[in-house]
Amino acid sequence: MNHPTLRHLAMLLGGTLLSLDSQAADLNARDFFGAPSGTSLGVLYLPASRYDDFHGPADTTGKADLKVNAVAYRQVFFTDICGTLCTPQFILPFADINARLPGASQHTGESGFGDPQVGGTLFFINDPASRTYSGLLSLITVPVGEYHSKNPDVSPGANRWGATFVYNYTQGIGEKWVLEANLEAQLYGTNDDYFGSDLKQDPLYRLQAFASYDFTPATYGALRLIHADGGALRINDQRIDDTHKRYTQVGFEVGHWLDRQNQLMFSLSQNIAASNGYAGTDALLRLVHVF
Repeated sequence: MNHPTLRHLAMLLGGTLLSLDSQAADLNARDFFGAPSGTSLGVLYLPASRYDDFHGPADTTGKADLKVNAVAYRQVFFTDICGTLCTPQFILPFADINARLPGASQHTGESGFGDPQVGGTLFFINDPASRTYSGLLSLITVPVGEYHSKNPDVSPGANRWGATFVYNYTQGIGEKWVLEANLEAQLYGTNDDYFGSDLKQDPLYRLQAFASYDFTPATYGALRLIHADGGALRINDQRIDDTHKRYTQVGFEVGHWLDRQNQLMFSLSQNIAASNGYAGTDALLRLVHVF
């Protein structure tokens, strides 16, 4: 492949698969609240993304768009087997992806199971009385999802190992407010079958912050802010220009406990700034069941 072809292919991947990686790692308010040892949670996520714009030189036509409908199941176990509270867990995703890639003349799409994640959170602070928590979430992405080497940019799987690390600090303020800060690093292995080449990606770093408020004992609302930076691409160790991503996203969410065992949450987020990536709206419906 010559240099323009490599650059164009990498720009496509940076706009599609990376946006899916970020969506999968998005947190919600109060995710780091602890629970008694022996508790387990089943969590069903129904995310949908509608990106009608691509910000960056790869989209020469101005017609790029991306639509993702997905479902993911997450199982979380609370235990003190680690000597302190920890939460072994796994995530199983399924995605349907349709996109007009930057510079492309028509849409393309794939659907199937994505790469599962396994890991957990190790708590450093677990004080339910003051709603003060702190912990490190570590997730390993296992490359067993559906991957199409002839259409990798919209494949549910990424054909590479990955690791996500999130350090959280959660602090209750008074009786109703909770403030949270999350520092995140997403690390990526090598995709050794990207149109016959090796694709590598620099780490993506993100700040995710939440301010939530209890309207009633069963209902809370939250404002969210996400800022991301990084993720530049290399093909066969050749760095590709204009693939370093930056974006800022703001949104809100509302969660309500239907009863003592079931919670329903809805969130909506919008990009307010983006560079070298898609921009648009993310919506999420989440159901939590306490076992």
